Amino acid sequence: MPSKEELYDQALTHFGNDELDDAVAAFIELIEQYPDYIDGPIGLGHAYERQGKYDEAIQAIKKAIEMDPSDPLVYTSLSVCYQRKGMIQEAEDAMAKSQELQMASNLS
Repeated sequence: MPSKEELYDQALTHFGNDELDDAVAAFIELIEQYPDYIDGPIGLGHAYERQGKYDEAIQAIKKAIEMDPSDPLVYTSLSVCYQRKGMIQEAEDAMAKSQELQMASNLS
């Protein structure tokens, strides 16, 4: 079985080459084999977002937030998806949460 890093690198290669269906499949495989690896749902969310599948992207990113609710970058990703979907209030709320977490991490 490939390591999580190998699967992640494979998924990123597909993503970087704009092979988005292959990237989605690779991120899904990564999540299935390593469900606690947060980069899986984050990457899946970005791949879906690039495909214009905003509902799927939002669900994947929310899964990452469940895994680590203290990561400000995940909230930034969520904000982008909400913005692309035209959900402006939700986008602003997610960005505010990201900024709040960034300020809190700078204080500690």
